[in-house]
Amino acid sequence: MTSTQQDHVVLLVDTPFFEDLPAWVTDNFTVTPGGYHDGQPSRNKLVIFADGSYLEFFNWYDTPPSLDAEHLPMRFWGPKPPGLIDFAITDTTHSAEESVDTVNERLSFSPDQDAGLGIKFGTPIAGSRKKADGAEIKWKVTRPQFSQGPNTPADELFANGRIDVPFFCHDVTPRTGRVPSLDEQKTTHPSGAVGIAACEILVPAHLLTEYARVYSKILGSGFEPAAGKNSYTFDIGVPQGSARSTVVVRAAESERDIQRIKERGIGFSDLVISVQFDGPGGETRWPLGSTGVESTIWLERV
Repeated sequence: MTSTQQDHVVLLVDTPFFEDLPAWVTDNFTVTPGGYHDGQPSRNKLVIFADGSYLEFFNWYDTPPSLDAEHLPMRFWGPKPPGLIDFAITDTTHSAEESVDTVNERLSFSPDQDAGLGIKFGTPIAGSRKKADGAEIKWKVTRPQFSQGPNTPADELFANGRIDVPFFCHDVTPRTGRVPSLDEQKTTHPSGAVGIAACEILVPAHLLTEYARVYSKILGSGFEPAAGKNSYTFDIGVPQGSARSTVVVRAAESERDIQRIKERGIGFSDLVISVQFDGPGGETRWPLGSTGVESTIWLERV
Protein backbone atom coordinates (compact mmCIF):
# COMPACT_ATOMS: atom_id res chain seq x y z
CA MET A 1 0.00 0.00 0.00
CA THR A 2 1.35 3.41 -0.97
CA SER A 3 2.39 5.90 1.71
CA THR A 4 1.27 8.80 -0.52
CA GLN A 5 -1.68 10.77 0.86
CA GLN A 6 -4.15 13.30 -0.42
CA ASP A 7 -3.23 16.76 0.91
CA HIS A 8 -5.36 19.49 -0.62
CA VAL A 9 -7.07 20.82 -3.72
CA VAL A 10 -6.52 24.32 -5.11
CA LEU A 11 -9.52 26.24 -6.43
CA LEU A 12 -8.41 29.58 -7.87
CA VAL A 13 -11.01 32.31 -7.29
CA ASP A 14 -11.25 35.98 -8.18
CA THR A 15 -11.49 38.70 -5.56
CA PRO A 16 -15.30 39.18 -5.65
CA PHE A 17 -15.73 35.42 -5.10
CA PHE A 18 -13.19 35.38 -2.26
CA GLU A 19 -14.66 38.35 -0.42
CA ASP A 20 -18.30 37.31 -0.84
CA LEU A 21 -18.49 33.53 -1.10
CA PRO A 22 -21.40 32.30 -3.25
CA ALA A 23 -24.30 30.35 -1.82
CA TRP A 24 -23.17 27.05 -3.32
CA VAL A 25 -20.14 27.30 -1.02
CA THR A 26 -21.76 28.57 2.17
CA ASP A 27 -24.82 26.31 1.85
CA ASN A 28 -22.63 23.21 1.67
CA PHE A 29 -19.44 23.92 3.58
CA THR A 30 -18.05 25.45 6.75
CA VAL A 31 -15.32 27.84 5.59
CA THR A 32 -12.29 28.47 7.80
CA PRO A 33 -10.14 31.61 7.44
CA GLY A 34 -6.67 30.87 6.13
CA GLY A 35 -4.20 33.71 5.87
CA TYR A 36 -1.75 35.63 3.71
CA HIS A 37 1.18 33.97 1.99
CA ASP A 38 4.69 35.24 2.58
CA GLY A 39 6.40 37.04 -0.30
CA GLN A 40 3.51 37.21 -2.76
CA PRO A 41 0.08 38.90 -3.01
CA SER A 42 -2.11 35.89 -2.27
CA ARG A 43 -4.43 34.67 0.47
CA ASN A 44 -6.70 31.73 1.11
CA LYS A 45 -9.75 30.32 2.85
CA LEU A 46 -10.16 26.63 3.61
CA VAL A 47 -12.79 23.93 3.69
CA ILE A 48 -11.28 21.39 6.08
CA PHE A 49 -12.37 17.77 6.08
CA ALA A 50 -12.33 15.19 8.86
CA ASP A 51 -9.90 13.01 6.88
CA GLY A 52 -7.23 15.72 7.21
CA SER A 53 -7.43 16.98 3.63
CA TYR A 54 -8.90 20.30 2.53
CA LEU A 55 -10.21 22.44 -0.31
CA GLU A 56 -8.36 25.74 -0.67
CA PHE A 57 -9.94 28.88 -2.10
CA PHE A 58 -6.83 30.66 -3.40
CA ASN A 59 -6.94 34.32 -4.42
CA TRP A 60 -4.49 36.79 -5.93
CA TYR A 61 -5.41 40.16 -4.42
CA ASP A 62 -2.82 41.94 -6.57
CA THR A 63 -0.67 41.16 -9.62
CA PRO A 64 0.74 37.59 -9.42
CA PRO A 65 4.51 37.14 -9.36
CA SER A 66 6.53 36.67 -12.52
CA LEU A 67 7.16 33.16 -13.78
CA ASP A 68 10.85 33.99 -13.32
CA ALA A 69 10.42 34.18 -9.52
CA GLU A 70 11.83 30.71 -8.93
CA HIS A 71 11.58 30.94 -5.13
CA LEU A 72 7.76 31.24 -5.37
CA PRO A 73 6.30 27.86 -6.37
CA MET A 74 2.75 29.24 -6.61
CA ARG A 75 3.80 31.53 -9.49
CA PHE A 76 2.59 28.93 -11.99
CA TRP A 77 -0.99 29.65 -10.95
CA GLY A 78 -0.68 33.31 -11.99
CA PRO A 79 -1.70 32.87 -15.65
CA LYS A 80 -4.51 30.42 -14.89
CA PRO A 81 -8.23 31.33 -15.07
CA PRO A 82 -10.44 30.70 -12.03
CA GLY A 83 -11.42 27.11 -11.33
CA LEU A 84 -9.80 23.86 -10.26
CA ILE A 85 -6.15 24.28 -11.18
CA ASP A 86 -3.98 22.00 -9.05
CA PHE A 87 -3.82 19.55 -6.18
CA ALA A 88 -1.21 18.52 -3.65
CA ILE A 89 -0.20 15.15 -2.29
CA THR A 90 1.86 14.49 0.81
CA ASP A 91 3.49 11.75 2.86
CA THR A 92 3.34 12.27 6.60
CA THR A 93 5.80 9.40 7.20
CA HIS A 94 8.65 10.75 5.04
CA SER A 95 10.35 14.10 4.58
CA ALA A 96 9.96 16.19 1.45
CA GLU A 97 13.46 15.26 0.33
CA GLU A 98 12.89 11.53 0.88
CA SER A 99 9.57 11.56 -0.95
CA VAL A 100 10.91 13.41 -3.97
CA ASP A 101 14.03 11.26 -4.22
CA THR A 102 11.84 8.15 -4.26
CA VAL A 103 9.52 9.49 -6.96
CA ASN A 104 12.38 10.70 -9.15
CA GLU A 105 13.98 7.27 -8.90
CA ARG A 106 10.76 5.71 -10.18
CA LEU A 107 10.52 8.26 -12.99
CA SER A 108 14.07 7.49 -14.11
CA PHE A 109 13.76 3.70 -13.86
CA SER A 110 14.08 1.97 -17.24
CA PRO A 111 12.59 0.96 -19.56
CA ASP A 112 9.51 3.21 -19.40
CA GLN A 113 10.89 5.98 -17.12
CA ASP A 114 8.50 8.96 -17.33
CA ALA A 115 6.63 7.44 -20.31
CA GLY A 116 8.22 10.04 -22.55
CA LEU A 117 6.18 12.89 -21.05
CA GLY A 118 9.16 14.85 -19.71
CA ILE A 119 8.35 14.91 -15.99
CA LYS A 120 10.49 14.92 -12.86
CA PHE A 121 10.38 16.78 -9.53
CA GLY A 122 12.60 19.64 -8.41
CA THR A 123 14.06 20.64 -5.07
CA PRO A 124 11.67 21.29 -2.15
CA ILE A 125 11.05 25.02 -1.61
CA ALA A 126 10.13 26.53 1.75
CA GLY A 127 6.80 28.32 2.05
CA SER A 128 4.79 29.97 4.79
CA ARG A 129 1.73 32.02 5.64
CA LYS A 130 0.52 33.94 8.66
CA LYS A 131 -2.80 33.20 10.32
CA ALA A 132 -5.09 35.90 11.67
CA ASP A 133 -3.73 35.29 15.17
CA GLY A 134 -0.18 35.97 13.94
CA ALA A 135 0.97 32.36 14.04
CA GLU A 136 3.32 31.43 11.22
CA ILE A 137 2.81 28.13 9.42
CA LYS A 138 5.67 26.62 7.46
CA TRP A 139 5.86 23.91 4.83
CA LYS A 140 7.87 22.72 1.85
CA VAL A 141 6.45 22.54 -1.66
CA THR A 142 7.98 20.42 -4.41
CA ARG A 143 6.72 21.09 -7.90
CA PRO A 144 7.17 19.05 -11.06
CA GLN A 145 9.75 20.15 -13.58
CA PHE A 146 8.92 19.66 -17.23
CA SER A 147 11.00 18.99 -20.30
CA GLN A 148 10.29 18.07 -23.89
CA GLY A 149 9.95 14.30 -24.20
CA PRO A 150 8.94 12.15 -27.17
CA ASN A 151 5.34 11.95 -25.86
CA THR A 152 5.02 15.47 -24.45
CA PRO A 153 1.74 16.94 -25.73
CA ALA A 154 1.74 20.04 -27.91
CA ASP A 155 1.86 23.42 -26.16
CA GLU A 156 -1.71 24.25 -27.18
CA LEU A 157 -2.91 21.43 -24.90
CA PHE A 158 -1.46 23.26 -21.89
CA ALA A 159 -3.69 26.31 -21.77
CA ASN A 160 -2.01 29.10 -19.76
CA GLY A 161 0.84 26.85 -18.64
CA ARG A 162 1.51 23.19 -17.96
CA ILE A 163 0.07 21.71 -14.77
CA ASP A 164 -0.77 18.09 -15.61
CA VAL A 165 0.55 16.31 -12.49
CA PRO A 166 0.26 17.20 -8.77
CA PHE A 167 2.82 18.80 -6.49
CA PHE A 168 4.02 17.72 -3.04
CA CYS A 169 3.32 19.65 0.17
CA HIS A 170 5.13 18.58 3.35
CA ASP A 171 4.66 20.26 6.72
CA VAL A 172 7.58 21.81 8.60
CA THR A 173 5.54 23.14 11.53
CA PRO A 174 2.93 20.75 12.99
CA ARG A 175 0.28 19.87 10.42
CA THR A 176 -2.52 20.79 12.83
CA GLY A 177 -1.48 24.44 12.44
CA ARG A 178 -1.98 24.38 8.68
CA VAL A 179 -4.90 21.96 8.74
CA PRO A 180 -6.90 22.09 12.03
CA SER A 181 -8.74 18.89 11.18
CA LEU A 182 -9.21 17.87 14.82
CA ASP A 183 -11.57 20.80 15.36
CA GLU A 184 -15.06 19.38 14.82
CA GLN A 185 -16.57 22.84 14.37
CA LYS A 186 -14.34 23.34 11.34
CA THR A 187 -14.83 19.85 9.87
CA THR A 188 -18.62 19.65 10.27
CA HIS A 189 -20.35 20.74 7.05
CA PRO A 190 -24.03 21.28 6.10
CA SER A 191 -23.59 18.87 3.18
CA GLY A 192 -22.17 16.14 5.41
CA ALA A 193 -18.80 16.38 3.63
CA VAL A 194 -16.09 14.26 5.24
CA GLY A 195 -13.21 14.12 2.75
CA ILE A 196 -11.86 14.10 -0.78
CA ALA A 197 -13.11 11.02 -2.63
CA ALA A 198 -11.34 11.67 -5.92
CA CYS A 199 -9.37 14.08 -8.05
CA GLU A 200 -10.14 13.45 -11.72
CA ILE A 201 -7.47 14.16 -14.32
CA LEU A 202 -8.45 14.68 -17.95
CA VAL A 203 -5.88 13.63 -20.58
CA PRO A 204 -5.84 13.06 -24.36
CA ALA A 205 -7.21 9.61 -25.18
CA HIS A 206 -4.11 8.60 -27.15
CA LEU A 207 -1.90 9.32 -24.12
CA LEU A 208 -4.04 7.66 -21.44
CA THR A 209 -1.60 4.79 -20.85
CA GLU A 210 1.40 7.13 -20.67
CA TYR A 211 -0.27 9.44 -18.16
CA ALA A 212 -1.55 6.52 -16.10
CA ARG A 213 1.96 5.10 -15.97
CA VAL A 214 3.41 8.40 -14.75
CA TYR A 215 0.69 8.87 -12.14
CA SER A 216 1.33 5.35 -10.83
CA LYS A 217 4.97 6.29 -10.28
CA ILE A 218 4.21 9.65 -8.67
CA LEU A 219 1.59 8.16 -6.35
CA GLY A 220 3.41 4.88 -5.71
CA SER A 221 0.35 2.89 -6.76
CA GLY A 222 0.23 -0.24 -8.89
CA PHE A 223 -0.55 -0.05 -12.61
CA GLU A 224 -1.38 -2.68 -15.19
CA PRO A 225 -2.13 -1.36 -18.70
CA ALA A 226 -5.19 -2.89 -20.35
CA ALA A 227 -6.72 -2.51 -23.79
CA GLY A 228 -10.08 -0.82 -24.10
CA LYS A 229 -9.93 1.14 -20.85
CA ASN A 230 -10.93 4.81 -20.75
CA SER A 231 -9.72 5.50 -17.20
CA TYR A 232 -7.42 4.27 -14.45
CA THR A 233 -8.08 4.72 -10.73
CA PHE A 234 -5.24 4.95 -8.20
CA ASP A 235 -5.82 4.47 -4.48
CA ILE A 236 -3.98 6.72 -2.01
CA GLY A 237 -4.24 7.46 1.69
CA VAL A 238 -5.41 10.46 3.69
CA PRO A 239 -3.57 12.30 6.49
CA GLN A 240 -6.04 11.38 9.22
CA GLY A 241 -8.08 8.24 9.85
CA SER A 242 -8.51 5.05 7.85
CA ALA A 243 -10.42 6.39 4.84
CA ARG A 244 -8.91 6.30 1.37
CA SER A 245 -8.89 8.73 -1.53
CA THR A 246 -8.38 8.18 -5.24
CA VAL A 247 -6.89 9.83 -8.29
CA VAL A 248 -8.68 9.02 -11.54
CA VAL A 249 -6.83 9.51 -14.84
CA ARG A 250 -9.51 9.71 -17.51
CA ALA A 251 -9.40 9.89 -21.31
CA ALA A 252 -11.10 12.87 -22.96
CA GLU A 253 -13.54 11.16 -25.33
CA SER A 254 -16.74 13.22 -25.33
CA GLU A 255 -17.03 16.52 -27.17
CA ARG A 256 -17.40 18.24 -23.81
CA ASP A 257 -14.16 16.77 -22.48
CA ILE A 258 -12.22 17.50 -25.65
CA GLN A 259 -13.43 21.10 -25.59
CA ARG A 260 -12.51 21.33 -21.94
CA ILE A 261 -8.92 20.36 -22.66
CA LYS A 262 -8.79 22.96 -25.42
CA GLU A 263 -10.03 25.66 -23.05
CA ARG A 264 -8.30 24.72 -19.78
CA GLY A 265 -5.56 22.28 -20.77
CA ILE A 266 -4.65 18.75 -19.75
CA GLY A 267 -4.94 18.21 -16.01
CA PHE A 268 -7.23 18.47 -13.01
CA SER A 269 -10.84 18.61 -14.21
CA ASP A 270 -13.23 17.45 -11.47
CA LEU A 271 -13.26 17.14 -7.68
CA VAL A 272 -15.38 14.52 -5.91
CA ILE A 273 -16.12 15.10 -2.21
CA SER A 274 -17.33 12.31 0.08
CA VAL A 275 -20.53 13.12 1.98
CA GLN A 276 -22.64 11.25 4.52
CA PHE A 277 -26.04 12.04 2.99
CA ASP A 278 -27.84 11.26 -0.27
CA GLY A 279 -28.58 14.02 -2.74
CA PRO A 280 -31.87 16.00 -2.78
CA GLY A 281 -33.43 13.45 -5.15
CA GLY A 282 -31.84 10.40 -3.58
CA GLU A 283 -28.76 10.59 -5.83
CA THR A 284 -25.52 9.01 -4.70
CA ARG A 285 -23.40 11.38 -6.81
CA TRP A 286 -24.35 14.85 -7.99
CA PRO A 287 -22.68 18.16 -8.97
CA LEU A 288 -23.00 21.33 -6.92
CA GLY A 289 -24.30 23.16 -9.99
CA SER A 290 -25.04 22.85 -13.68
CA THR A 291 -22.69 25.59 -14.87
CA GLY A 292 -19.54 27.33 -13.72
CA VAL A 293 -16.92 25.98 -11.39
CA GLU A 294 -19.61 24.37 -9.22
CA SER A 295 -20.40 22.00 -12.09
CA THR A 296 -16.90 20.52 -11.69
CA ILE A 297 -17.33 19.77 -7.98
CA TRP A 298 -19.31 16.66 -7.11
CA LEU A 299 -20.70 15.25 -3.88
CA GLU A 300 -20.71 11.47 -3.51
CA ARG A 301 -22.43 9.41 -0.82
CA VAL A 302 -20.01 7.16 1.05
